[in-house]
Formats: sequence, C-alpha cells, structure tokens
Amino acid sequence: MALLLRAARCRTALGVRGVSSSSVRLGGMPPFLHMPPPPPPEFEPDGTPKKYPLHQPVWDHGYDWEHWTLMPAGIFHTVYYGEFAQDYPPYWAWLQSFPVWVVSPIMITLAIVFMMIFQNAGSIGIRPKRYTIEWMQANRERERQENTNPVTRYLDRRRTERGGTWIAQYNLPWHPYWVWMRDSHDPDYPEFYLPKPGHPHLHYEDTKRMNIPFSTEGEPE
Repeated sequence: MALLLRAARCRTALGVRGVSSSSVRLGGMPPFLHMPPPPPPEFEPDGTPKKYPLHQPVWDHGYDWEHWTLMPAGIFHTVYYGEFAQDYPPYWAWLQSFPVWVVSPIMITLAIVFMMIFQNAGSIGIRPKRYTIEWMQANRERERQENTNPVTRYLDRRRTERGGTWIAQYNLPWHPYWVWMRDSHDPDYPEFYLPKPGHPHLHYEDTKRMNIPFSTEGEPE
C-alpha cells in the first residue's frame, strides 16, 4: 500500500496547494491550514484497480477511518501521509477514531497519574526524617537565625498587599510523602514539638519578626 505520495505531483494533478502555518525548514510536522483532497485512485493498464503488496496485517474490526496529513520531506518537497484504521489493532483503531482534542486530555491525565502514583509506589509508607514536624520546625528556626530573606517572600508580600491572593506555595503539598506524614514526629528533638504540621518554611509575615525568640509552641511570641 503506497501511503507516501509525492505532494508536488499530487498538487500538480489536483491544482491544490497546502499552506503551512510554520516554516518547513524547522522540521517536525507543522500544521497545514488548507488540506488537499485524498490522492486519486490508481489503475493498471487494463483498467483494474492497482494493488500493492502488504507486509503487515490488515485488521477487520469495523473501523474505516482515514487520516491524511502533509509532512515536510527534505527541503523543497512534502509527502502526503495516510493512516488507515485497518492497519491498527482494535484498541488503537478505537482510540484514534475520536478527535485529537478529545483523546489528548485523557491520555495526558492518565500519564500524569501513572507518573505520580505508580512510579512512586515504592515510597508509600516511607517517612523521611527531614519531613517530620520537628525537623521542619527546626528548619524554620535555622532560617530565622540566619536571617534568610528570599526574594519570593518579598514578591508574595507585594502580591498580598494588593488584595486577597491565594499563594500556591503556602498551600499545596511540597513533597511526595505528605499524605501519610500528617502525624509523624521525631522524639530526638522535643524542643520543636508541634501537635500538627506548621508551615514548612518562613512566610513573608515572619520577616518582620526575625529577631524575636522562638517559642516551644512553634510560632513566634
């Protein structure tokens, strides 16, 4: 089956041009705004339809869609690339029977779920010491003593002064163990004990109280 036809020959015969929305010299597969019709059927000298030898299985699953695309080939040419449902197994033919804008969000969501859950399944139940409540509180105290004042807190203060602003880094989980570490403590540092986790780092409202002594309850007095 000839799926690749020279577009120059095809355009000459059909009198249609494909307009690319990006430079072909950049490679890849730029979208074409005007697609020519499918290539005309080919016939043998005796008038019978021309057949090409197939080196792959042909599936009979009921799907008969065709996808035609113009793709760059070399510098001055393009190729007319066709995909047919009969060339794919039933599950891929079913998936490609839907528009790309329907399937893409679903596939991206499934990929993210796979990466976030299945690839991190080996860490389920692990409680690193650095993410315990006492260690995070000790880290806050170290930041106060070293007078760390990152630019992000300055920018967050400016944003909050303009009105009610939800700051993502103060509310979203920042490590993959947060689900089962809500009540994880380190008995080696009782002076930093808190009944529940506080903020993992200094927030912008703490910058004006950097030199105030640290209280055992976890907040500046």
